[in-house]
Amino acid sequence: MRYLFGATLADYVVQPSDGLWGVAPGATITFWSDADGGTQYTDLLDASSNPVTSIAADGNGFVPSFSGPDSVTGMWADAGGTSRAWMAARNAGTGGGGGGGYTSIQRIVASSTAPADVRAAATYVCDGVADQEEIQAALNDARDNGGGEILLTVGDFNLTAPLSIEGTDDVDVEIGIILRGQGARATMLRAGSGIASAINLTKVVRVYLSDLGITVSGATHGITSSTTNGASSGHRSFWNSSFRNIQVNGPWDGSHTGWAFNLGSPFRSVFENLEIGGVGNGVRMYSEHADFNPGDFTMERVFVELVGNGGVAYKVESTTAAGVMNQCEFEMCEAIANGTGCTGIELSGVGPVSHTHWRGINLEQFDKLVDVQQGHGNTFRLNYMQLREGVAGLTAFTFAAPVYNNSILSCGLFYADASAVLYADGNTALPSQPNRVEDVRIYADGAAVAITGMANPSGTTIRRGIVGSGTGTISVLHTPGITAPSQVITLTDAATIATDASRGSHFKVTLTANRTLGVPTNPVDGQRVVWEVVASGGARTLSLTTGVAGGFAFGSDITALSATTSGATDYIGAIYSAAAQRWRVVAYAKGY
Repeated sequence: MRYLFGATLADYVVQPSDGLWGVAPGATITFWSDADGGTQYTDLLDASSNPVTSIAADGNGFVPSFSGPDSVTGMWADAGGTSRAWMAARNAGTGGGGGGGYTSIQRIVASSTAPADVRAAATYVCDGVADQEEIQAALNDARDNGGGEILLTVGDFNLTAPLSIEGTDDVDVEIGIILRGQGARATMLRAGSGIASAINLTKVVRVYLSDLGITVSGATHGITSSTTNGASSGHRSFWNSSFRNIQVNGPWDGSHTGWAFNLGSPFRSVFENLEIGGVGNGVRMYSEHADFNPGDFTMERVFVELVGNGGVAYKVESTTAAGVMNQCEFEMCEAIANGTGCTGIELSGVGPVSHTHWRGINLEQFDKLVDVQQGHGNTFRLNYMQLREGVAGLTAFTFAAPVYNNSILSCGLFYADASAVLYADGNTALPSQPNRVEDVRIYADGAAVAITGMANPSGTTIRRGIVGSGTGTISVLHTPGITAPSQVITLTDAATIATDASRGSHFKVTLTANRTLGVPTNPVDGQRVVWEVVASGGARTLSLTTGVAGGFAFGSDITALSATTSGATDYIGAIYSAAAQRWRVVAYAKGY
């Protein structure tokens, strides 16, 4: 890298005149490798980054700021007198902050495209090639001298290797490093092809990143972090940190496969005002070590737009069975997908993800909206939800087998223009601690649209306050969500009559021939249901499906059904027993 010379209080050219010393205005200064003889340095850059072989003093004899040859930290200056004077780079002293061992708390790094006066005042000046060298020098200087601020000017910074922001691997040593730009579109870090990330955080650093943009492509991540598992690090990568007003932009063509934020072992930090677009994946937070439960962070006002297939907007992952992600808050986080097979929110991993809370969430055009593969105690308060437009058979909310005690507490609007499964609950780990789907408003747009749901195998999934409208069929409504004023659900007459027990507790069917009542779906333990049977066009016999799981069972008082008289109505009452996996017939009244 090039170091900066001139522009300090000592940098004046003087000459004797009539026995007195005075300034030498306009003096031409050349620079050499030795006090006498040596080799002249001619590879210089003036304050405007123009190549020059010498520097001219101004009208007051002052030597302006200029850059020396690459890696040269000191030169002998010759102004045509009888001797040369030593000039040291002002940003190559102890800690890189100036002469006399003084290190500034603020280090200014100028881009190659910054205005000339800005470059002249900077501590480090980039040349537009491998700009991480100058930025890294400033970061290392701050790290080695107790912390400080690195201020990036306006312009582009081209990175051919990741920037590494490090602490000390000791939670008891305070190292705070500030990396701040001039705005997410004014200061841009451009990650070169093939590098792992633009910025990497490690060694339990306390970092404050703000007001800058990052561009990525290929598999490159925007910002990464990882623990070094040092003896005193507490297995953290960073903590008590903040990330504000940051943009990460991908190529917008579906070719990016990395993450905008891919953060291992995050702890007690704040993320605000993040804009992410054109990337393959958005935000991933994950645990790394069995002895540490990372999390305790808040993420507010975030927007993610994915471009490509199979991406995830927000992922919280526990990569170890012990040492899990927990206590993470997400507020006003939004995402949209432009591709197939994408997921809005995913909680997954080897171990559980616990006690994450999501509020004010918007998700659009995903194949899965909320996918909980591992975890418990997670809650979701959702605003607008929409699966990928026009694609039938997708599932909005998924709870896998190891998942329990998670709650969809509200959804302002779930819009469906194709048939979909609202919830699919596979909880077999702890059915006694059920998952919940509550207070969801559904709009089924289209007569062919059918919205269904799948409770867990034990039937303990809690579903209530689900309401709906539109021209489609919604079979997951729950009191007070029955769309018609009547509480009676009319069943379709068929050879085998189907009942979705999740729709209500009173079903009516009109028989035009002898029929069989099939195994009701989505039962809940202890649920009481009445079937109202009407015979049309003659006496009709309704047979109940018995002898199979989920079917009917008679007791000793009621042992069979008889034919319903033509034009008459009979009533059959049953209670579902999850232990027996049977609907037990407890009432039978005829002849109304």
